[in-house]
Amino acid sequence: MRPETPESPTAQLPEEWNQELLQSYTEVAELLKNRLISEKEAQNLAAIGAEFKVRITPYYSRLFSKEPDCPIRIQAIPHLGENDPKLPDEVSELCQKIYGRATPWHRDAIGDLRNLATPRLTHRYENRAILHLSSLCAVYCRFCFRKSHLNDQEKHLYEGSLESAFKYLENKPEIREVILTGGDPLSVKDAVLAQHFQRISKIPHIRSVRIHSRMAVTLPSRFTSSLLEVLGRDWGFQIHLVSHFNHTRELTAEARGALRRVSRRGITLLNQSVLLKGVNDSVEILQELFQGLYEMGVIPFYLHHPDWTPGTFHFRRSIEEGVQLVSELRGKIAGPSMPQYILDIPQGYGKISLLDPKVRKIRDLVFSDEDRKFQMGGAVYEIKEPATRVEKGGSHLYLDLYPRS
Repeated sequence: MRPETPESPTAQLPEEWNQELLQSYTEVAELLKNRLISEKEAQNLAAIGAEFKVRITPYYSRLFSKEPDCPIRIQAIPHLGENDPKLPDEVSELCQKIYGRATPWHRDAIGDLRNLATPRLTHRYENRAILHLSSLCAVYCRFCFRKSHLNDQEKHLYEGSLESAFKYLENKPEIREVILTGGDPLSVKDAVLAQHFQRISKIPHIRSVRIHSRMAVTLPSRFTSSLLEVLGRDWGFQIHLVSHFNHTRELTAEARGALRRVSRRGITLLNQSVLLKGVNDSVEILQELFQGLYEMGVIPFYLHHPDWTPGTFHFRRSIEEGVQLVSELRGKIAGPSMPQYILDIPQGYGKISLLDPKVRKIRDLVFSDEDRKFQMGGAVYEIKEPATRVEKGGSHLYLDLYPRS
């Protein structure tokens, strides 16, 4: 189905979000049919589309421009860069020493499974836990740190009753916050979301619920009056909505309107972004994005360095480049609009600021073979004292690799 333009008299009404979700493009062949990719791209991308899920809403596809390096298109359309490069032998040997495997990328990039306390619940930090509500998203982003889980529909993350997870929460009084994630937690029906809230409200030590959702970016019509009514009820805990805008072109009138309606319900609005090559890796774009969010009443609290997820290597910039970008932002935007530039240490060891002196480069990697088809740079970092529930101290090595243009 060809997406309708915003000006079309038959364009969807806000209450029809589920219908648009059903009209999403989920195959490379559908992207070609709707002229979102070329014939040549379709031939090249067939294998990628089979390995990692494809889903793009008509709304998000309307944000694409005709330029080949459109920053919105890059986030949603499969790319040949999702074929991870063959690493030099010396790098594979380093990976083996650091991670116990031949590559830095891994399907459990941030330790969702490694720290699975019960089915559908991950407990990495002492005072908060993650509930995995759904494997469905409105758009399957090409940079997603859970793209392998979503493709496999990992049963321990997404299948079965949540009752064992709720019982675990009841028996852990140190847990004060529950984080709802997915997929996208707002892909579940309003009635189901209300049931989960009702169950959580019976656990007295849970004081806040954080919803991590990209729906404001990819399907803002999801924020219906029915959803707002559920979010706005007095559940006995504070609700925080964390959106995921990566580029200013995503700050559309529809997205702004959705978040404005949410904020009127007394819900705290936050945003996390990922530093992505070809999308937002410039001071000008990040400045406009973070200042724009702040002026909308959304606090940008994290800028993530990309996680070591299969099929995402082409999005990577070096840590040094990221630190330089963030350093140049200081003084250009309002203080509260300045996010932390953070790294999620692989295998679930926790987050750390990349501006923290506990992150120290100990070695540059030099690749001298100019005949390699895929040029890359790299370095090894030492990270001291991650602060997760399962790891109370010590240090870790981190391998920073990135494509060279």
